Amino acid sequence: MFEEADLRKVESEIVELAGHLAAATCRFLQLLAEFDRRGGWAGPGLRSCAHWLNWRVGLSLRTAREHLRVAHALPGLPAVAEAFAAGRVSYAKVRAITRIATPSTEKGLLNIALHGTASHVETVVAAARAGLDRRPDATRRSLQWSRAADGSLLVRLRLPAEEGAQFVAAIEAVADGSAEPRADRAAAVRPDASAEPPQPIDARRADALLALIAGHQPTHPPTVVIHVRADAPKSTPPDPGERPAAWIEGGPAIAPAVAERLTCGAHVQALLVDRRGHPLNLGRTRRTVSGAQLRALRVRDRDQCVFPGCPQTRHLQAHHVRWWRRGGPTDLDNLALLCTFHHRLVHDHGYQLRRNAQGGFAATRSDATPIPAAGAPTRGRPDSVRHPGIDDRTITPRWSGERLDLDYVLAWLLPELRRHPLGAAA
Repeated sequence: MFEEADLRKVESEIVELAGHLAAATCRFLQLLAEFDRRGGWAGPGLRSCAHWLNWRVGLSLRTAREHLRVAHALPGLPAVAEAFAAGRVSYAKVRAITRIATPSTEKGLLNIALHGTASHVETVVAAARAGLDRRPDATRRSLQWSRAADGSLLVRLRLPAEEGAQFVAAIEAVADGSAEPRADRAAAVRPDASAEPPQPIDARRADALLALIAGHQPTHPPTVVIHVRADAPKSTPPDPGERPAAWIEGGPAIAPAVAERLTCGAHVQALLVDRRGHPLNLGRTRRTVSGAQLRALRVRDRDQCVFPGCPQTRHLQAHHVRWWRRGGPTDLDNLALLCTFHHRLVHDHGYQLRRNAQGGFAATRSDATPIPAAGAPTRGRPDSVRHPGIDDRTITPRWSGERLDLDYVLAWLLPELRRHPLGAAA
């Protein structure tokens, strides 16, 4: 622990290390671009260098793809690469610059990075990209959703300005009680203020959106698929490692009581399993996988390709581990989910997929070399991160608190970027 008098030393070391990390990251990306260019990742059944980074280095696919994008952009931006290698600009600034930089704008953007904060750079880049996007507002509408780690739903909505204003006004009107569509239905969604303490504004807005949806239900109720284990106890929680008693397809586990309530208004697919946990065994009476079997297979393999190192969760196919023409049955214990890439790899390139002792799957290359489920642990030396000439002033921008003049920057930047559309779209 540091004494109070050493606080300035702590600050100095943090800032100096940030410069060293920037320089080390630049070296990492330069090596990565060379590794990808020469195909060093190819061989163990991986789809791309991003998948290799996910498997071998432990980066998420999204982070890996972004690292590769920046890595391949650096050779075309020598001034940015030089400042990055010297620890003068952070990875965050470089990542933003490489989204729009061209040879004619590189030095100007680098000057902003050297004199401003990462937020300044991000603001300039976001404004420039918006200024370059000449599509009508209506074609840029979007609605996206994903699942958080706890199973809750995350929604991202983009609307034109006027439609967005109407949306916000409707939400706020219901949230503050000045409007309430179909009160009989909304009451089932919105909390009773007399029975519960006041809700935060964000929670009230979420309730308002649900109330609006409840007031405009389609003619046919939506299909919600609930999986319920026939052999699971209804009251006691499952043992650690055991499947829950009930869960929403593609979503989180739910209590059996919740499942019973949801089944009153939803279509339900029940999956019955035997004592070995193998549902819907159909033997060799059919070759193709039934819809119910595929649903059970997706649950068992958790909607993910089982090939080592593959995080793919879309475009999955049922694969006979022991092939049908060699006597393999169309049973759950002889099926595995594979993405189209690895399904083709197994059938066309001699890769093998077999059951392992743990009940999962093991893969080998065409020469029978095993493919490990994960890359070997990475190792590093702290002293290898440090670069000569970097101190606690190197990465700190020369910013004195003045306001960013965005209009002035865009007046110079946008005409330059429009003359180089390919560079602007990077």
